[in-house]
Amino acid sequence: MEHTMTICYCEDESAQAKAFAIKIDQWAKNKNIEVHADLFESAEEYLFKAEQNYYDVIFLDISMRGQNGMELARKIREKEKDVILVFVTSDASYVFDGYEVGAYRYLMKPVDEKKLWEILDYARTQNAEDNGNYILVKKDGQSVRVDLNDMLYIEAQKHYVNLYLEDQESMNIKTVFTELLQEMQEKSGIVLAMHRSYAVNIEKVVRIGRTECVLTDGSVVPVSRSFYKEVNEAFIKYHLGRE
Repeated sequence: MEHTMTICYCEDESAQAKAFAIKIDQWAKNKNIEVHADLFESAEEYLFKAEQNYYDVIFLDISMRGQNGMELARKIREKEKDVILVFVTSDASYVFDGYEVGAYRYLMKPVDEKKLWEILDYARTQNAEDNGNYILVKKDGQSVRVDLNDMLYIEAQKHYVNLYLEDQESMNIKTVFTELLQEMQEKSGIVLAMHRSYAVNIEKVVRIGRTECVLTDGSVVPVSRSFYKEVNEAFIKYHLGRE
């Protein structure tokens, strides 16, 4: 099943925003896919509400009140290196500035429907080519993308689960451990349960013993006796497959 397209549009003119939303909705109906679109009226609102969200494509009005779209694009690029950025503007003089932030394209106002749809088609294609090795989790009311390749391990903690990510701060989310584990395993074959309260990314395991395993960052995760045989075989199989 194709996952929901997520789109962001920063625009401080309500009439432009409404017209844009209608065009996106029509595209989604034509393609028969689900689209989730967030509208922000300023760069400041985006940074306050959407900084943790993952989008397939972000449309930025350049001439917004306060911080403009180009300044916001620079901040987005600090954290999102690959997201598709598109500038929406009535002033063509900004075009060359877009190279600095790797803008995919410019749309001139009023936005041409066919040109917008071409961009959405491209974003959808990139979406389809994504290896899908990630999940979306809810954190403080926002959807946060977790790349399973960056995950070290997860730990059950009553009604919460701690996610430990490589080179990132740990994340504490309210969810059921077994349900989260199942979702991860459906997405990727690298997530393996080691214990009733722990699961690891097998790619991050450097050593396995009968009672614990050691990960690439030095973390030590317990291994249950009942899980040891399956875990050890998976570890050996994974490393033999890389040779």
